[in-house]
Formats: sequence, structure tokens, C-alpha cells
Amino acid sequence: MGISVDEALSPSLQEKVSYLGTLLQSFPQGETAVGKLLDMILGRKRIERLTERIGGERVQERESEVEVFRKLTLMEKIAGPSGVDPPTAGCAMADGGRFQKTTQNADSKTHWHEYKAGFCGVLEGRADGIERGEDAPDPLPDVPKFLLNLEQVEALTSEIGRKAANVPEPEDAEIDTSQQIDLNELSSLEQLEELVFQAESAREEKSKKKRPWSPKVQSRDVVASSQNSEAFGEQLAARAWHLGLFGAKFKAFVGDGGSWLWTIWERQFKPFGFVPILDIIHAVTYLYASAMAGRSRSEGGPVYRRWISWVWQGEVDKVIVELAQRQQELGLPREGDGETSPRKIVHQALTYFQNQHSRMDYPRYRKLGLPITSSLMESTVKQLNRRIKGTEKFWTEAGGEAVLQLKADNLSDSDPLSDFWTRRPSHQTGLYRRCQTQKAAAA
Repeated sequence: MGISVDEALSPSLQEKVSYLGTLLQSFPQGETAVGKLLDMILGRKRIERLTERIGGERVQERESEVEVFRKLTLMEKIAGPSGVDPPTAGCAMADGGRFQKTTQNADSKTHWHEYKAGFCGVLEGRADGIERGEDAPDPLPDVPKFLLNLEQVEALTSEIGRKAANVPEPEDAEIDTSQQIDLNELSSLEQLEELVFQAESAREEKSKKKRPWSPKVQSRDVVASSQNSEAFGEQLAARAWHLGLFGAKFKAFVGDGGSWLWTIWERQFKPFGFVPILDIIHAVTYLYASAMAGRSRSEGGPVYRRWISWVWQGEVDKVIVELAQRQQELGLPREGDGETSPRKIVHQALTYFQNQHSRMDYPRYRKLGLPITSSLMESTVKQLNRRIKGTEKFWTEAGGEAVLQLKADNLSDSDPLSDFWTRRPSHQTGLYRRCQTQKAAAA
């Protein structure tokens, strides 16, 4: 039957149970769904142990893939995996999230720890239908209206500021799925999948509408891990390579201002021509804050609009010049200046744009049909958060990594779990493996 020595469930049931343990937002919800949809009584802890065990096996496979990638020569990486046709355009993105572990974080003295998530996407063509290229016309030369609307920009920067400060938002709080999907009214696993898919699709469409000037993603694969940035960078690069993104004609690496992101780009993606792009929305937060620092809205508004127009047109050097002038007017930060000090805000913005200006040639990126925002990465982190994050969820090191891996697999369009379950019996010990070996020998 393909049953491993330590599990009384058939492979088919193991697949369904671990899937429900990943798809829903908690193991108690998984217990309810297993009882309703599979007509079985399995305790929450048993579902948890099985899900984490399967996730642990996927983590081991992931590490094996990374090891294979690590051993490739430069020319083998350039050539790409055998049998995989590279897309015309692709992108890699990365961001971070938080979840609680059973162990305390030595830095924060809390149980909150960071995890890192990556997004490997195959991009569709430009929305205007014009072929992408260096000499192509800019599809959107004018600044979008919402980036010129001070009220909308203020709300946007406040939202990003809360995220940067790790302030919980309502949508990040643990949500009881049973309040949205009545598990007792479900009649099939397919119905549950459809309801979850509809909910997630609605959120993604909302995110896309916010940034209509980014190219659409044809397919995506997700990577997530609580390991350090160096290990995560190798995981992200290995997945991008397996998808053929290294061979794409047009390719981008998009992120915010985090130094760890650009270290990953430098080590893993720069040698293969991935264009580094700073998320323009992240840049807007610095533009708006520094334009308003020490000024009223009537005074700072025109300054911000002038600066965002320059950034949109790729003229970041002009912003740097005016920020330097503003710094001279205010003076350098002094000891005791708080986070809201105009001197400190302007100094931080000036340093930020000096460090990031080489990744802010937005007209060129738009001509090439490359994304200039990481909003889709942010929505992916929110999807991961709905399973992994919660004030009452505490994960062991191995358990958290296992469920992160399974949820990333669940969000990946290449459907890695189907391949996993197909080949898994050959890796098992026990009766099934012995029978298969004897059958092969007899043949």
C-alpha cells in the first residue's frame, strides 16, 4: 500500500491530511476539515506531527537541490537545467516576515523571529503590447495620479511604516477561517480548494489593481525559510535556476532597501544579468517623509511632487542635490535627536538615495517590461503569514521550517508537491519498498 513503517495512513490519506494541515490556518481547523471531508477522526497533534514530518521531507529535498545547484560550474548555471526552456522575461523578489517560535529571540527578548520569503516569477509581455527593449517607448512616462495625491501617499507610507516597525495590522492578525468558510457546510475537498482559491485570488487582484503599471506574472514559485540570508539566498537562486530564469533574456531582482537583499543579488543573481530594481513604493516613503520634514503640508507638498516626478523619470541625482541642500539648512543630526527629528529624517533619506540610486532607473525598467514594485512579493508574504503567523502560534525550529516549506510549495504554480508524492514511495522504507525491490528483481 505504500505505507511507511511509522504511519498507519495510506500515502493518499497522508497527502490529503498534510495538505489540509497546510491549506487551512491552523491544525484545529485541519482537524475539523479531516473529520468532515475525509470522514476520519484524527487528533490535532497527529495532524500536526504528520504535516511537519512531510514538510521535513520536503526541506531535505530542498537542501539536496541547493547542494546540486551549489556544485554547478558557472557555465552549467548559464546553460540552465536540461529540458527547461527559459522564459523571455522573469524576476526574483524577496522580503521578510515574522512568526513566533518556542525559543526566545535573544535580540528582541520576545518569541518573534524573522523568516525570509522569495518569489520567482515568469513575466508576461508589456501591457501595451509593444515589444520590450532598451529602445522601446516608455509605456507610462507620467507619474500615476495616486502617487501625486498627498492623502493617498500619506496613507501608503503609514502602512509601510507600520510594517517596517512590525506593528500588527488587522489583516496580519490571525483570522479564523471558519468565520469565512463554514467547514461544516463543505461537501468535498475540491469545494474547499475553490473557496480558498477565490479568497486568495481576490486579494491578489486587489494588489494588482493598486499597481497596474507592473507587468503581470504568468506563473510564480515561492521559497520560504527561517534560515539565515546566505542559506535563503542559495535556496532562492536554486529555485530560479530550476525554473530556467537564469536563461531569460530580460530578468530582474526586485527588493526594498534592506542590505541583506542586495547581498543576495550580488552573490547569486548579478553574475547572471539580473537587473537590480529598488521597489519604487519603498522609495516613496523616504521621499514623502523627507519632503515633509520640518515643513507644513502646503510647503512640503510641492517639494514631494517635484521629487517623485524626478524619481519616476529616473532623475534621482536631482533629488540627491536638493536633499543635500536641505541637510545644510537643517544641519546634521545631533545626539538626542529622535526618530521624528527633521535633521535625522533628511539625513536618512539622503543616505538612502545615495546608496540606492543605481537601482532607480525606472524609465529603463518600464521599457524592458520589468516590475518596479515588489507588491506581489508583499502579498505572497501575507499569504504565508496567514498560515504561519499568529499571536497564539508557537513553532519549534523544525516544525516552523517544515510548514513554511509546505505553504511555499502550496503557493507555487509548478506544483512541486505532486512530483514529491509521485517519487516519495521510492524513498520509503518498510513493506512497500521491499515489495517494489523484489518486483523489480523478479522482472
